[in-house]
Amino acid sequence: MDCFLVIPCLNESERVPVFLQSLCQAIETSGFSVGVQLVDDGSGAEEVERLRKVVAKCRDRFRFVTEVYAMQKNRGKGAAVRSGWALAPDDTKILGFVDADGSVSASETVRLLKEAMSEEGAYLLMASRRAAGAKAHRSLLRKWVAAGFAYLVKRSYGIGVMDTQCGCKFLDAAWFRKHDWEFREEGFGLDLELILKAKATGCRLREVGIAWHEEPGSKVGVADVWTLGKAVLQRRIGS
Repeated sequence: MDCFLVIPCLNESERVPVFLQSLCQAIETSGFSVGVQLVDDGSGAEEVERLRKVVAKCRDRFRFVTEVYAMQKNRGKGAAVRSGWALAPDDTKILGFVDADGSVSASETVRLLKEAMSEEGAYLLMASRRAAGAKAHRSLLRKWVAAGFAYLVKRSYGIGVMDTQCGCKFLDAAWFRKHDWEFREEGFGLDLELILKAKATGCRLREVGIAWHEEPGSKVGVADVWTLGKAVLQRRIGS
């Protein structure tokens, strides 16, 4: 399998259907062998059932979409992504994740996958709203928060990644499996933990500018930003 792509979901049964349909169509025409795995992050029984109906409808045409994996309790995006990756077939070359809201469109997701397919060796390829060629449409407040967070990361860890948190990443499956047991972050800190582990192990880092559009209903709240910011300042991620 070329890629196993995880979509972490927390109460996403209303937002994900359109994106999932578009993503599957884009994957079908790409020619790549891709498995798509939705992981529900403890949204509750009723929400899981709604999500399963969404996936079942999609599977009528796209058999590469697997059954929903439902976590028993809410643990966080990082835990959902890693739990999904653990389900990937042994022959998978690339692991990836993309946010369920469609802020990174289906066409951009597949474009990034094509970029990942051209990589060799150990690598972490990251969608970026700040790299060359990026076109990000988001609120001024969100721009300020993102710029502030990037500054904290650079100050605390000395890494020059412009956008650690964009919700679409692809990486070498063999590299991740080698270090899987070393990852600890269960929330939004997984993005930064992946980057820090890549840097520490000689895994190549690459940012690719994308078209990104802010979607309503973000699951990232003030408390999440505060918690993640404190973890960065205290250098608790990757320690």
